[in-house]
Amino acid sequence: MAKSMFGGGLRWLGALPLLAMICAMAALAVTTLANADARHGGPRERLFDLYQRLFPAKIDAASPFHIVEIDRESVDRIGPWPWPRSLIAELVTASEEAGATGVLYIEGVDRPDPLSPETIGEFWLAGASDQRLAQQLALLPSTDLMLARSLEGTRGAIAVDQSSVSKDASRLVLERADAAGSRVIKATDGTDFFGLPAARLAFPIDGKLAAAAPLTVAALPADKDGVARSATLLWSAGGRIAPLAALEAARMSLGADAIGVAADATAVTSVGRTPKRVKLGGVDIPVSNAASTRIYFPRRLTAPSTPAWKLIEDRSSFGKLAGKVVIIGLDGFVGPTLKTARGEMSMPKAHALIAQQLAGGAIAERPSSMGYVEALGVMLLGAAAIMWSQKLDFWKAVGVAALAAGLVFAGSLAAFATGRLLIDPLAPALALFFGALTVAGGRTIGGALQDDSVRGSFKGALPETTMKKVREEGSSEVLEGSLRPLTILACELSLLDQDIERLADKPGEVTNLIAMGCVHLKKAIIETGGAADQAEGGRVLAYFNAPLENADHVRDACSAALRLVESMDKINTEIESAPHLHGVQLHLAIGVATGDCYVGPMGHGRQNRYSAIGKPVELASFLSRQATLYGPAIICDETVHKKINHHFAFLELDRLKELNSDRPFSIFALVGNPFIKSSKGFRALEESHRQLLQSYREGDFLSARANLAKTRQSPGAKIALFDLYEQRIQSMIDKGAPSGWDGSQTVTI
Repeated sequence: MAKSMFGGGLRWLGALPLLAMICAMAALAVTTLANADARHGGPRERLFDLYQRLFPAKIDAASPFHIVEIDRESVDRIGPWPWPRSLIAELVTASEEAGATGVLYIEGVDRPDPLSPETIGEFWLAGASDQRLAQQLALLPSTDLMLARSLEGTRGAIAVDQSSVSKDASRLVLERADAAGSRVIKATDGTDFFGLPAARLAFPIDGKLAAAAPLTVAALPADKDGVARSATLLWSAGGRIAPLAALEAARMSLGADAIGVAADATAVTSVGRTPKRVKLGGVDIPVSNAASTRIYFPRRLTAPSTPAWKLIEDRSSFGKLAGKVVIIGLDGFVGPTLKTARGEMSMPKAHALIAQQLAGGAIAERPSSMGYVEALGVMLLGAAAIMWSQKLDFWKAVGVAALAAGLVFAGSLAAFATGRLLIDPLAPALALFFGALTVAGGRTIGGALQDDSVRGSFKGALPETTMKKVREEGSSEVLEGSLRPLTILACELSLLDQDIERLADKPGEVTNLIAMGCVHLKKAIIETGGAADQAEGGRVLAYFNAPLENADHVRDACSAALRLVESMDKINTEIESAPHLHGVQLHLAIGVATGDCYVGPMGHGRQNRYSAIGKPVELASFLSRQATLYGPAIICDETVHKKINHHFAFLELDRLKELNSDRPFSIFALVGNPFIKSSKGFRALEESHRQLLQSYREGDFLSARANLAKTRQSPGAKIALFDLYEQRIQSMIDKGAPSGWDGSQTVTI
């Protein structure tokens, strides 16, 4: 009797795995419902991306939109970006004369024009001795006014700067927006206020410019994986509803008087009603609670375009713009690019394609109720899988689950192919496998710890985003060796000879200083997205574009190099705080090179290193050693300069040639950021230095000496580089140029 009672009392223990699985199913269903509209950019979104590639939008191939691109050639011909808004006004006027039905300028106007006369007079010459010149500049016609006058003569629109909006769609904040205050938005049901994502203006827009054209928002926030999959059609900007630039372009192309907005009768926020639909002419567009719709591109991602310089200098291109809505903006070389499910593209092209989608009524819909349907599917299919897994052996149960999951995926794909309805099959399919694997017990326990030793090896050497991916996906997927383009920073820390002699009786201080500097460098490298590799002595290598791919690795590496040089001030301040180290400073030299390298883990266990080998590594190390010869702290190869010379200030240092090689190559000093590049002082230095190199390489050494003297008068010219050229020029004048002179120096890398 007692035995029977004892056995009956513990019989419930056999049901523990089943109870645990039921709880897991319930948790999965709740998670599915909670994340039904989340924009995390996970597997569900990538699956939907695949659906759209398989069944692209069916839109008329003849686009009613035309892009006027401010591209690299336009910048080379007209001048560096940013351009004054008076020049944008010329583009608007030219578009109108060409017969455009509307013009949108999608670069932000909510910041002062840095090249306007009043900005120059008020800020750039503030405090200068020539106050009269500053006052005269401020009296010149406003560039905002010139842009406003050009927009008054056409159906035009302006935009809020993209930096005024969070790049992460999940971080958008709702704000109150007045429907009555908008010039192109009309609430179809009489709703006064909506709760819409906020686009906060950096500065008030010039009154005449705001009156001349309606305000739009050009921002396209991305999911957490950096891919923009949805377009927020309505924004709250300055307390009023502002449409997305693409939505306004679609309105212009359809000839609609206004954009209609209907509120969701069942939803409201603390700041206003929630939009449910946007009506554009005869097109009805359902939107989410955040006023967004999914970006759904056609098969061919083409958008007709014309370089901006042609519109100003060559009237023969006007015929292309007749009857089109013109979108003016930066192309992907001069401005930022947008990563979409169909690849990267410029912002104007993205807006043109989205506008074409909206005007054509091509909508991929995911109703708000879909989360409930998917959560219910999780519970029903999970329960069914648990039932059959108790009657079948392990592999048969898994096979049936796989077949049922395949049918779920097929049904999801059919729903999109026939009705453009987005249904997530992942959670229900996962529930099927969870149920089937109930018979397996806890066989997968401990799998999460399989890469613990690997993570420990690379802690402090890889960025947190990479370490997070290693934790989530395992080291074999993320850290696998590969051959890929890398940008290398070869950083070398050193002390001056006199400082080393001063510390000769304290050798531990020397090694401690170098070690402290290396720790700071590695931390700064990781914070900027690079992988840090400690080499011998005071050398630290940084790799960009590995382990995770980064399309902008050259630009990011150069930004990191400038940041590393700036961080040395902080390190040296810490050193100065020690009385016995007063006057001692660490010196940093950085070589930057890019090219294909073999990269991956090199070592075993806790001694593992993430490292790279290849010609760019050797070249970067060589360039870092040249800082003492030429003077600048950051020296780059010509490939780096070629790829990003429009983004940073560079100064050519020399032309080199390897031993037994006939091909010379140039090296460049990375001087500073775009603000330095656009400064008057740097442009003067760059031009005089260019003339110096030209005359030197042509063998005209007297002209070279004269140009050198002119260069030395420029700000920032007190570096070893010009002492070096003075010695070379004098040597050439005294001894003459050798035969076959091409201005290059022979080196061994």
